[in-house]
Amino acid sequence: MLRDVRVYLSGPMGAGKSTVAGVVADLLGTRALDLDVQVERLFGRSIPQIFAEQGEQAFRALEKEALRTLPGDVGVVSLGGGTLVDDETRQRLLGEGIVITLIADPAVLAARVGRGEGRPLLGPDPEADLARILAQRANAYAEAHAVIDTKTLDPEEIAAEIVAVRNLRSIVVPLGLRTYRVEVGRGARHRVGVRAREHAQGEAILVFDGDARRPWAGEVIHDLTIAGKPPIEVKLLGDEAHKDIASVERIWDTALDAGVDRSAIMIGLGGGVIGDLTAFAASTLLRGVALGQVPTTLLSMVDSSVGGKTGFNRPRGKNLVGTFYQPKFVLCDVETLSTLPREERIAGLAEVVKSAWLDSEESVAMLEQNAEALVEGDEDATIAAVRMSVMLKSRIVHEDEQESGRRMLLNLGHTVGHGLEAASDYRGIRHGEGVALGMIAATRVAARLGRGRPEETERLTRLLERLGLPTDLDAKLNARALEFIGSDKKRRGDTIHFIIPRLPGQTEIVRLGLEEVREALRAS
Repeated sequence: MLRDVRVYLSGPMGAGKSTVAGVVADLLGTRALDLDVQVERLFGRSIPQIFAEQGEQAFRALEKEALRTLPGDVGVVSLGGGTLVDDETRQRLLGEGIVITLIADPAVLAARVGRGEGRPLLGPDPEADLARILAQRANAYAEAHAVIDTKTLDPEEIAAEIVAVRNLRSIVVPLGLRTYRVEVGRGARHRVGVRAREHAQGEAILVFDGDARRPWAGEVIHDLTIAGKPPIEVKLLGDEAHKDIASVERIWDTALDAGVDRSAIMIGLGGGVIGDLTAFAASTLLRGVALGQVPTTLLSMVDSSVGGKTGFNRPRGKNLVGTFYQPKFVLCDVETLSTLPREERIAGLAEVVKSAWLDSEESVAMLEQNAEALVEGDEDATIAAVRMSVMLKSRIVHEDEQESGRRMLLNLGHTVGHGLEAASDYRGIRHGEGVALGMIAATRVAARLGRGRPEETERLTRLLERLGLPTDLDAKLNARALEFIGSDKKRRGDTIHFIIPRLPGQTEIVRLGLEEVREALRAS
């Protein structure tokens, strides 16, 4: 699979893309191609001629066509300096391959391009023009698997770093200058020290689950210490019953008592509760310090560690107080799932099913094919499931970071699921089990509204059952759970945005009255 991953080199003119592309191709045993050459070959005009005759907008359209017709044996592509300014093209290449931005200071770039002959975007003052171009494209250039400054590195050093990034196959959450990467695989936790050092100059605060069955804190403390960041330790109980302001205060006070400043980084090591509490504390401590996430449960890997939602519970419901605050890095190490109780790991599969149903027919079919392997904890099947879920969330968060529109889809199964959790005082049902039953509830509402088909309900139910997840909604649904639906964050007055599962990839958001939802759920 990795052999077919294509590398795209982006960045301004003068960054060295064409030279580096050839070196990378030699290291990978593949062929490099300059996109400008492909454009000229396809359309029989030089780049300056295309700009002069048709303008930049027409040239960008020709670039898109050239990208669609790349020869199959090309493994490294040197893009035009403005190719990835187009959001659609950039997101497609981020999903398909590995995008690397090569960068340098305007003065360095100007010295490399000289007087700019044959470069339509440069005038009499190339350095000033390049500074303007860099400022205009800053957000697009930041949305990459890596940004490498080429000022002091030779092509061989740059190429070696690019190959290392390619082999990691991280997933980009593209948010302009706040872009971050999610690393999924075996042993990812051991990169915590390197990542913390990259993203913060100050001290590290490590918040972790004090459960003795979770042995990972010692390793992470060691890795941070070796990296020169011996952490300030905050041990919490990582269950829903302790997802409260008292736990947040403990994080705040431990960090403040240690005298940290705004150059610190706070790292959450554990499940979704630890991750949410850590992220909220990081977003508010000294009005915001850097955040890193090392999720150690399947549920937190596929859901809470990515996307920037933080929060804690209140008596009226789950996650009713929180912020949006993105991490600097996320490390999803499937080896940490080896100590997770089987029932906890299986509960996390509910969020994987949710992601697949939102994503596509192909993703649902993958889960159906790998169901038995996922139940048994097969690492390869788990890595594929986590990557699918994170890639879906990355796309949605890019489009709607703060849940004003499409991101509401990620709440499939959560309206009723959170109600079931709250009704049990967060002790009688796991979050993933609540989401599974919540998806069953969503199919019931869909059927009552005439928006669902029996075969869709049967397929979803069958998949949940094969994964060992509960589907008997009526065994858990009660008047108290129905009342908690009114505390959902998506509520607007007496109505709510409710997520209706249709065919895979065709889930929809509908506005319903609260009593309409409750009545549909009461019907058997």
